[in-house]
Amino acid sequence: MADFFRRTYRKLMKESIRSLKEKYHRNPGWYWLMAIIFLFPILPEYVSPFILFAGFIVFKVQWSREGRKANVGTIGKLMMIFMLFSVISTFWSDTKFSTFAIAMLWWGMFLVEVMIYNLARTRRRIDKIFSLMAASGALNGIIAVIQICTYTLYKYEYIEKSQVLTTPFYKFFDKKVYTWLPFEIDTTLWWDSRASGFFSNPNLLVTYLLLVYPISIYLFLNRKGKKHKIIYFMTNVFISCGISATLTRAGCIIAIAGWLFIFIILIKQHWKPLLQIFIPTVCVIVPSLLTRYGIIFKSRGNGEEAKESSAVHFQIYESLIDYIFNHVQAFLVGLGFGCESTGAVLLNEYNLDKPHGHNFILETWMEIGIIGVIMLFVVLIFAFGKLLEINANNGKKFTLVFCVLTSMLLYLLFGLTDYIFNSPKQIILLFILLGLTQAISNCYNKTIIHDAHSLKEAAEQEIQNATHQKAIRKK
Repeated sequence: MADFFRRTYRKLMKESIRSLKEKYHRNPGWYWLMAIIFLFPILPEYVSPFILFAGFIVFKVQWSREGRKANVGTIGKLMMIFMLFSVISTFWSDTKFSTFAIAMLWWGMFLVEVMIYNLARTRRRIDKIFSLMAASGALNGIIAVIQICTYTLYKYEYIEKSQVLTTPFYKFFDKKVYTWLPFEIDTTLWWDSRASGFFSNPNLLVTYLLLVYPISIYLFLNRKGKKHKIIYFMTNVFISCGISATLTRAGCIIAIAGWLFIFIILIKQHWKPLLQIFIPTVCVIVPSLLTRYGIIFKSRGNGEEAKESSAVHFQIYESLIDYIFNHVQAFLVGLGFGCESTGAVLLNEYNLDKPHGHNFILETWMEIGIIGVIMLFVVLIFAFGKLLEINANNGKKFTLVFCVLTSMLLYLLFGLTDYIFNSPKQIILLFILLGLTQAISNCYNKTIIHDAHSLKEAAEQEIQNATHQKAIRKK
């Protein structure tokens, strides 16, 4: 009997592996894209980009073999203009190696936008990408919770230091890799007392979790069956716990504001499930804010630290504004792409030992001037326009478009308090959002926006879809 079950198990495994191989060979690029979406936020910063490069090569070979041409779309073309200007800024940069390297990194991360736009051409595949992003976010959240809980138990002498889950997760390997590199990488942003998950610091982790938080809500609202509802409810809980574990004040506040925004718009359709999500969100995020401001766990001294951090942020903003408006080059074309020049200005001119501007608008302005800022905002405006073009006239379609819009808003809002283009894991998030925006736009009927009047009509249509709920029914 045991031999029978063993033979049956082996047969089933062989059939499963053969079936998977057949599916992979039919569309290898798609399977590499799925791996990239899931693994990029989990693997170290110095490994993830190579997964993307390998996947893009597989995708390009497949497309060439099939005689197809990879498209970049309108948003992709606009982003290429922005990135080309970033490369050109190398000529007037005082930190040429850093400027050129970071500009090339952006070109590398751009590959994921091309892959998504060309491969995720169906609603089912878009949902699959969302599921993988949510799963990766939940896994980061689980690791972050273990990190903060074990650290707290160690802090109050309940466990030994050896029992604490290291934060960041790859800290041991990071030290070895960064020491081996021929150039210096600042590792001072490692905080033992704030969870970082698989990212290198808490702010990087919360950037990703804020982006996937609305996506997890979309999946929860639109999945049928009790089993799937429970899975995506727990996914949302783990993401919320991860946000809380970072102890990032802006991240916690923006997450709650994001839920409130979604609730106001979707209240008539989904008020009950949204309240179900709100309870764990508040229960885990509010205590994090209270801890950071020293209202609870006062022995940690976080209240003073948080106030001091806010004061320094405002000093940085004032200093950068002062420098920009008193230097013509910085105002027009910036000092060169990459934040190294900004850090040098803050230290040498204003005695602030900070690596970047803690605000993506001011940082971009310092790097590539008002011209670069305008270029970036043109890309973002076109992206929002692509979402507004979609005639979201049913329940699932409307929540899809609205939650992607909310993800983009939360990502950019956090960028007003911290620099959101500081690492490959953060930069790629922008390109994932832009790729998804183009892919979603490709899947649905649209009201083409070509002037101010058509933009007004598209916006009015979306408002009508949001307010007249009888016209928005679930599939």
